[in-house]
Amino acid sequence: MRIIFTRHAHQRMKKRKVTEKQVHETLSNPDEIESGDNGGDIAIRQYGQREVRVVYNEIEEDVYLIYTVIKPRVKRQ
Repeated sequence: MRIIFTRHAHQRMKKRKVTEKQVHETLSNPDEIESGDNGGDIAIRQYGQREVRVVYNEIEEDVYLIYTVIKPRVKRQ
């Protein structure tokens, strides 16, 4: 799997404390995938009580362009 990050995605990852490893894990083994806007998809994965959402497009077979990382949500119990 090859992952290409936009500058915006890197900025959001830093701000939201999401690592490249978490993005890779979320794409390769998501808990859920939702349809996003403009033909993209959103991969979602739980990390304990945190949720990471990665907005991406598969631009070639096994090549993913990461547009942004949506603010992780904290699950309330």
